[in-house]
Amino acid sequence: METLALFLCNFNILRNTIIVGYGLAGYHYAKVLEDYGKEFLIISDDKLGASRNAGGILNPTIIKRFTLSWNSIEFYRKALLKYKKHEKDYGNKIFHTLPIHNYFNKISDNNNWSIASNKKDLNRFFSKITNNRNEKNIKADYGYGIVTNVGRVEIIKMLDIFKSQLDSNSLLSEPFDYNKLIINKDYIDYKGIKASKIIFCEGFGLKNNPWFSYLPLIGSKGEFIHIRTKNLSPEAIIKGGLFIVPIEKEIFWVGATFDRKDKTDNITKSAKEWILKKLHERLNCSFEVVHQGTGMRPTVIDRRPLLGVHPLEKRLFVFNGLGTRGLLMGPLLAELLYQFIEENKELPTSVTIDRFQSYFSSSFK
Repeated sequence: METLALFLCNFNILRNTIIVGYGLAGYHYAKVLEDYGKEFLIISDDKLGASRNAGGILNPTIIKRFTLSWNSIEFYRKALLKYKKHEKDYGNKIFHTLPIHNYFNKISDNNNWSIASNKKDLNRFFSKITNNRNEKNIKADYGYGIVTNVGRVEIIKMLDIFKSQLDSNSLLSEPFDYNKLIINKDYIDYKGIKASKIIFCEGFGLKNNPWFSYLPLIGSKGEFIHIRTKNLSPEAIIKGGLFIVPIEKEIFWVGATFDRKDKTDNITKSAKEWILKKLHERLNCSFEVVHQGTGMRPTVIDRRPLLGVHPLEKRLFVFNGLGTRGLLMGPLLAELLYQFIEENKELPTSVTIDRFQSYFSSSFK
C-alpha cells in the first residue's frame, strides 16, 4: 500500500516538462533540463529511430563541397563540451577522435583541397594531402585529404547510459497518445501526469502530430549496412562515395543512401546494391555484409531545424528537423530552446518555426 501511495502521489507532481520522443533531440533537451535541475518525464516507445541508426560522425565540414556546414564552429564547440561532460558524468567513453580520409575522385580535388585548407576556420579541420597510391585495400588513384579534429560518437551507448539512470518518474516507455493530452490554462495533463509544458521531439513522427504536422518536415530515408572485414583500419573513417565508419572490432557502418520519396521503414534490395557498388568502387578487399538497416532523417524543406512554440497552444513546443547533423547541432539548439522557453530569450530566425507561420494559416483554410 505504501508503494502504491507513493506511485499515485507522483502523478500529482507538476513537472517542468514532458518530452515526447527519445532520439538525439529528446536526449539533448533532457540533458539541459537535468543540468538546470528541472524535473522532466520522457515518453517514448522502443522503436528505433534515425538517431540509433546513424553512423555517429561528428564533423562540422561538408567534405564534398570543401566548406564548413552552417554555423558549424559554434555547434562544434558546444557539442564537444557536451559529449565530454557526458563522459565525465557517467564515466563512460562515447567520443572517439578519428580522422576522416577523404579519397579524391579526380586530380583537381587535390588543388581544391589545398585551397580550402588555407581558409580561416576550415584550416582547423582540412589537413594534409596524402598521395599514397599504393594502398593495398583501398583504391586511392588520386590520393586523399585528411580531416582532423573530428570523430565518432557512440550514439546508442550514450542514449542507453542516460536512459539507464532514469527512474519511473522520469521515463515512460510507451507510444504517446495524442488523444490523451489535455491542455489547460496553467498546465498540461497526460493521463493524470501534469507538467507546465510539453516538447515534441519525435523526428519524422512529427508528421502524425495533430498540432505540428503543418510544418514542412519532408524526411529523407537513409539505408546503411554493416560489414565485417579484417582488411580495413579501425583508426580512420573512410569517405569515398560514402562513409565507412569503424564501430566495433572488425565491424564497419557503411552508408548512407538518400531517398526523399520512400517514406517506409523497409530495407530495400536497390539500396543495398547501390551501397555495394560504391564499396566495390573504393575497396580492393573482401568483406561480409552482416546487417542492413534504415532510418528516416527528419529533414526540413529549407534544411534548417524546427524550434519553437505552437502558434495557438502556448504550452506546446517542438524540437525537430535536425536532419543529418543532429550530433553536431543538438547540444547548442537544446540550450537555445531552453533559453527561449525558460528565460524568454528570442530564438534565431533561422531555426524558429515562426518562419512557417503561413503554413499554419493555410492548414486551417
